[in-house]
Amino acid sequence: MHELDDALSAQHEQLEQRLRALLAAGRAARWPEYRRGLALLREGLVQHMAFEEEALFPLLEERGAAAVRALREEHAEIRRFLETLGAAAPEQDPAGCLAELDELGELMRSHHGAELALDPQYASRRIAPLRLDDAPPMDLRGLQPPEPIVRIFQALERGPGAPLRVILPHEPVPLYGLLRERGYSYAGAPRPDGGFEVLIERAQN
Repeated sequence: MHELDDALSAQHEQLEQRLRALLAAGRAARWPEYRRGLALLREGLVQHMAFEEEALFPLLEERGAAAVRALREEHAEIRRFLETLGAAAPEQDPAGCLAELDELGELMRSHHGAELALDPQYASRRIAPLRLDDAPPMDLRGLQPPEPIVRIFQALERGPGAPLRVILPHEPVPLYGLLRERGYSYAGAPRPDGGFEVLIERAQN
């Protein structure tokens, strides 16, 4: 195992990889993949910022309270980017979403640089890698109705709040109303293999 596999520098590399994959999906108009990637990037940033705010920043404030205050403000700005991207419809404004992601990437990198300047040992501080679940989608093709819908809601109950990807033989229009009633949002697109993939998430209030 690499000596930095459980260091903060590894977390930054995980986030950069997620951002690169998200940008690639957006540029190729692979919208289910884009939405899944955005959910994973958001989850990774939430985990990373929570560690810094709860465990790291209080230690660093002894060295430079004003500098840490600026880092906290950048966290708030990162959250605003995530809110904007989460509310956007990338199919309708792909250029705008990609521009937002580019700006978010620049902010993430400058933020990292400021942390390194404040704390030279920052990159090697020990911490577990980010927990990002990129599980394969549930393939529900071949099941007879209503089994696909039953399995979808069982999976949503088992993992409350976690995004769910499913593959169905065709666009599941009847499912959409049931999801809306239960407070879920959804996005889907045809697959090259003839199926239809849907990403289901808890709707943002």
